[in-house]
Amino acid sequence: MRISVKSSSLFKELLKSARPWQWVKSSFLLVPALFTLEILHRENWLNLGAGVLGFSLVASAVYIFNDIVNRREDREHPVKRHRPIASGKFNILPASLFSALLAGTGLALLYSVAINAALFGMYYVLIMIFYTIFFRRLYIVDVIFIATGFVFRVEAGAALIQQPVSHWLILCTFTIALFLGMIKRRQEIGALENTDLPHGRKVLADYPPLPIIDGWINILAAVTLLCYALYTVDPATIAKHHTGALLYTLPFALYGIFRYQKISLHGRAGEDPTKLVLSDVGIRLVVILWVATVGIILYFAKAV
Repeated sequence: MRISVKSSSLFKELLKSARPWQWVKSSFLLVPALFTLEILHRENWLNLGAGVLGFSLVASAVYIFNDIVNRREDREHPVKRHRPIASGKFNILPASLFSALLAGTGLALLYSVAINAALFGMYYVLIMIFYTIFFRRLYIVDVIFIATGFVFRVEAGAALIQQPVSHWLILCTFTIALFLGMIKRRQEIGALENTDLPHGRKVLADYPPLPIIDGWINILAAVTLLCYALYTVDPATIAKHHTGALLYTLPFALYGIFRYQKISLHGRAGEDPTKLVLSDVGIRLVVILWVATVGIILYFAKAV
């Protein structure tokens, strides 16, 4: 019975360190398939599913590696100190082995679908290693590295269906990831200002006062919407999809970004973008409506 309890406890801590709720970020791999309607073809479902799962496992491996390297700093954070590795519930050796296993399995899944998808998975691992060891200590640069990881997700998704992806969509992905990352940093700084805990991460102390960061967030929100709007009216987009009606999906993007900004800046909600997106009915609904509208527009444009 004791062995069973210990095994169950170890599995629970392994799962918590892998952060499976963060796998929703791998939905960015589906963006190219959505805008090419390749997502409607059943023969692509297995490849897309394997790709999303593969990148999710790779991301979990990176999360565990990050927790191992930064365990001492995490102990000084009001939330992160409760993570399994930082709290001492999960030892470094099994954590390292589990991280390597997840990375290897994830990259193998990506490779089984498309070599280029696996390459972008490897690029993601490499930049996250450099981020964790070096660049997370440089303000602004830390958020840029995280945003680049989302770009690699989209590029990997394009490789899964062997279709090119618009530069405007790449820019839109990069700026919205910067937007989410900057809100996360802003809320982390605000949380530390309201506690007696020291700034475990020097980079947080290097950021400017909150009003300046709020200005950056507003700029990123505007640039993200502009990039998406320019994608919808780009002559190449209209020629490819035989319609300019994607412009009418802009209100969904605008509402989603503004709602996220409003909710995330209340309390400390913005510290975990994934949990906020999954917990807010309004954001979930607008994402569903946006996906459905894009799909309907492109489907009927193709049919005509």
